[in-house]
Amino acid sequence: MTMSIHDQNEKSIHNLRGQGPFRHLLFAMIAVAPLGLGCSLSGNSGTPQAGSGPASAGAGGNSQNTGGVVSQAGQNTGGVVQQGGQNTGGVVAQGGSETGGVVQQGGSETGGVVQQGGSETGGVVQQGGSVVTGGSVPKGGTTTAGGSLAPGGSVVTGGSVPKGGTTTAGGSLAPGGSVVAGGSTSKGGTTTAGSSGGTIPSSGGQTGSTGSGVCPAVGTPPTPDTTTRAKCTGSGSAGITCHFGGSIGNYDVSFNLGGTAAGQTIVQAEHLREMLAASVTVAGTAVAPIVTTAGQKALSSMTVNVRDPEGQPEWSQASNGTPGLDMYFIGANPQLDSIAYAPTTSAVVMYILTDSTGCDQEGPGTAGWGQWLPQFFGYGLSVANYGNSGALSECSPTTTPCRTDAPYYSFYDDPKMWPTVKPLIKAGDVVLIEFAHNDKNTPQAAYEKNLTTYITETRAKGAIPVLATPIPRNNWSGTTMSATFVNDPGVDLLASIKSVGATNNVPVIDINAVVVAAFSAKGKATVTANYYADPTTHLSTVGANFVAALIRDEIKRLNIYPLVCFLR
Repeated sequence: MTMSIHDQNEKSIHNLRGQGPFRHLLFAMIAVAPLGLGCSLSGNSGTPQAGSGPASAGAGGNSQNTGGVVSQAGQNTGGVVQQGGQNTGGVVAQGGSETGGVVQQGGSETGGVVQQGGSETGGVVQQGGSVVTGGSVPKGGTTTAGGSLAPGGSVVTGGSVPKGGTTTAGGSLAPGGSVVAGGSTSKGGTTTAGSSGGTIPSSGGQTGSTGSGVCPAVGTPPTPDTTTRAKCTGSGSAGITCHFGGSIGNYDVSFNLGGTAAGQTIVQAEHLREMLAASVTVAGTAVAPIVTTAGQKALSSMTVNVRDPEGQPEWSQASNGTPGLDMYFIGANPQLDSIAYAPTTSAVVMYILTDSTGCDQEGPGTAGWGQWLPQFFGYGLSVANYGNSGALSECSPTTTPCRTDAPYYSFYDDPKMWPTVKPLIKAGDVVLIEFAHNDKNTPQAAYEKNLTTYITETRAKGAIPVLATPIPRNNWSGTTMSATFVNDPGVDLLASIKSVGATNNVPVIDINAVVVAAFSAKGKATVTANYYADPTTHLSTVGANFVAALIRDEIKRLNIYPLVCFLR
């Protein structure tokens, strides 16, 4: 990409940036970016290679709802369906079939509660182990007269208990979970949808584990109140804006969506950062809001990273934003009943090191996948995206000289990038490392050494490194998207990332592979029109939302700790 084109793109972004809450609404709801916008400094002069491969379907949405709330392709009759499944008069989370009870993560149940695939008649099974107040114990578990709430569960303050269950009168909220405070419930259940004044929880977190790793303990989120809500301004389609002030750091935030009127609400924080929505788009439409009927309240908790600047750390047109914690509630008719926040130093932080394809972009039509990733994580995990346009793994006069045809940044050396991030990292944090688009003239040995250095320095802080491959450019060979990247010395960057990961026993999220498969299945015309904001490189808001969902799925599939503990 020539300097003149780059400057023209950045000028277009600057001119299209909205002001106030409306810019957030525009950014979240826009379906297709009409302009070729972006701030990547990566050119592409490679020749697409012929080839073909099997196509895989992309993620789905398209919900049907009768009298309740449907998230991520469920069918619902008189209840709440979360992440697929069929429900008749109860709650189904993450698949499964249920009649009159609660099924979480694909279990089978008759009149009780099953979590993580257990089978039960008349009791409670958690992670195939303990049974509360009677019932059968599969897989060598133990029977106890009580139990603890698994990560991502809910705290129920009352309700009725069908067929041998027990009523839990308290407990601590675990990662990504929600608190239900009303209605007739089974253990960990929720009120039936459509009842006036009931509570609809957002999706809970991942419960327990299927592999090695221990989920960290989390505290209790703040309790929403109307006094703090009074600090927020705006209503209706203009959105609700909350500027709370405060210093940089991480904040626990809880709020009740809903009110006397029916609402459709999407939650953002800081600079166009997506924090909570009902589902992921499939075919070029805007992200779906959280829907509440008149009198209903949906309680959610999350942890928000606040930094200065709010957007990219080193970019002339990046937004400095408003100092302190900023929350935005947007949509056709956003409803916010109450809210509370509190600074925290105990949250697990996922630091993202990347370039313009993943950074917090300026909008309105261009976005980075890291900008839309926070919506998939619940309370207790904060996403700190330090991605920057033009960033590469490392360059300097004494190693690999930095290119001069556009503003490039050595992430390892720039004082606002790794030298700022590294002192912030604490034991138990996660560092997600993804560089490739701008490492166009980095030799293989240097590139692999750079990645290894990030891994070594991350582990020295007691944190967990994770590698990722980059999104593909919008290049095609017939009906198949190409996975190749331009590198002057001929380095296979994708192979190098996987090799470094294997050598250092670091998980690798192969973003490139899953996006190539999903986009190839959708076809060049659909992908070009909806998922990219410019002809070759940068994602639209729809594309960033979609890619972020694929990354979430890979984190779940690879069982990456502690990230899986906080997935919604």
